[in-house]
Amino acid sequence: MTLKELVNSISKKEWRWVILLSIVMILILGLPYVYAYLNSQPGYFYTGLHSFTPGDYPVYFSYINQIKAGHWQLRDYFTSEAQPRGAGLINFFWLAVGLLARLFYLPADFAFHLSRLLLIPVFFIIFYIFTAYFFTAKNQRKLTVLFITFSSGIGTYFAGYLLKFPSGTDDLIYKWPLDLWIPELNVFSVLSHSSHIIFSFILLVAFMLLMLLAWDNNNYWYSLAAGLCGFVWFNFHPFFFPYVAIILFLYLLYLIGKTKRIKLSGHYLLAMALSLPFIFYHYYKIKTDLVIGARASQNILPTPPFLFVFLGFGFLLIFSIIAIIYLAPKKILFKNNKHVFLAIWLVAALAIIYAPIFFQRRFLMGMQIPMVFLIIILLANWAASHPNSKILANKFLLVMLFVIFFCFSTFFNLVRDVYYFHEHIPQFYLPKEFKTGLNWLNDNNGEKKIILSYEITGQFIPGFINQQVYLAHGIETINYKEKRNEVSKFFADKFTEPEAKEFLKANRIGYVFFTNVERKYCQIKPADKDYLQPVFSDGQVEIYAVKN
Repeated sequence: MTLKELVNSISKKEWRWVILLSIVMILILGLPYVYAYLNSQPGYFYTGLHSFTPGDYPVYFSYINQIKAGHWQLRDYFTSEAQPRGAGLINFFWLAVGLLARLFYLPADFAFHLSRLLLIPVFFIIFYIFTAYFFTAKNQRKLTVLFITFSSGIGTYFAGYLLKFPSGTDDLIYKWPLDLWIPELNVFSVLSHSSHIIFSFILLVAFMLLMLLAWDNNNYWYSLAAGLCGFVWFNFHPFFFPYVAIILFLYLLYLIGKTKRIKLSGHYLLAMALSLPFIFYHYYKIKTDLVIGARASQNILPTPPFLFVFLGFGFLLIFSIIAIIYLAPKKILFKNNKHVFLAIWLVAALAIIYAPIFFQRRFLMGMQIPMVFLIIILLANWAASHPNSKILANKFLLVMLFVIFFCFSTFFNLVRDVYYFHEHIPQFYLPKEFKTGLNWLNDNNGEKKIILSYEITGQFIPGFINQQVYLAHGIETINYKEKRNEVSKFFADKFTEPEAKEFLKANRIGYVFFTNVERKYCQIKPADKDYLQPVFSDGQVEIYAVKN
């Protein structure tokens, strides 16, 4: 089947259903943020964050603001190291979002969430075509899309009995169910988190579909298109190259073994070759750019112990493995190459997430796809052999079983965001004078001196203005642990005056940004230090200039 035939197999009624589902998801995943904005207390503003990896959001805001300011290569403002001309990375995706914000004069946080909502219908259109490749029955297609949209693991049931989420980055392996904190794990969290992850998921699906069509039709236009998808995809998510390369290579070996057509490897080689340019680009930047290389060395993402992976997928993993065990002996699995591809994808992914690669946790994205597809295939075969099943006839029971076993964590994550917004958790709301202080820095720090604050405050400064800070983010801040210790000493007032002066001078720190966060966690009183001069005060925010 060609791509055109595949699209034509989808009826207008199905497309209307896809559009309706897209609208529903935009409302479900957009209204909590509207509530967050509207629920701001007097004198405060909503920061644009939500519960999944909130510390990463200011990094994305910083990228958008840099593009708005006309900087095409993205720099790391979350660290104090000097970054000369030519430093930074070219990122196609954030370039597009930044240009959108620049063209329509949008704030970075608004452009971020708008791009996320705009990509939701694009995701469902591409994913429905992908689903149609595996299922011809319209009801199975719809069920598959609904299943993958709302399904998640069972981490919610066990979260209170396991180790709590760590507050720092000393322990790289977070011991908490994955469905409660990893945004790439399932479709619902992908759509609720960030537009760049949605786009990455779209390109994953498109890459896989085009390669399957290339092999089915022996048509190099498909493998060429897959390679172009990879070219764009690996510009901003290069770590997925080994993921698709390994899975598709294993499936290629299966096809060659079955058909004896060695020339099928040409499609694979073409797609991989076209995908490589930005792999080389990132390697070059890591080796030649001090900040990018140091940041990459800190970006260690190990997969947690299997217990937490199991809880993150829950019954998705259980029933997908049952599907392989049930279908393989009956030879149902091997009668259809598409089914074999799904089995290879799942088994290979389970192995890759524990491969000796420092970013192995990234490979969790997309694993939900073969799990759900195999479960639907299992249900279809079981239903065919049990046509009079009372369970299948009771739709209310089926919905309740689905909610209990497959999507309670989805519901929990959605409600958790609303709860945080309702309770005005400090990380999600800041006083308006915070922005006033940032505007003062933007207007007066023409020399681009480094800004010092406590870590929580430091996340937001480069997120809203193009200014460098000393400490802000566990990955983006180079030599994070050492800097965190130095900042703790400074704000705990454990430096002697000469030591404090030397610390500020050696790190080119020009301003100290002081808020209620610093007052709560620190002992230092900046007004009493003769090497600090007050230059701004408004409500909860004070800014001190470091005297020469």
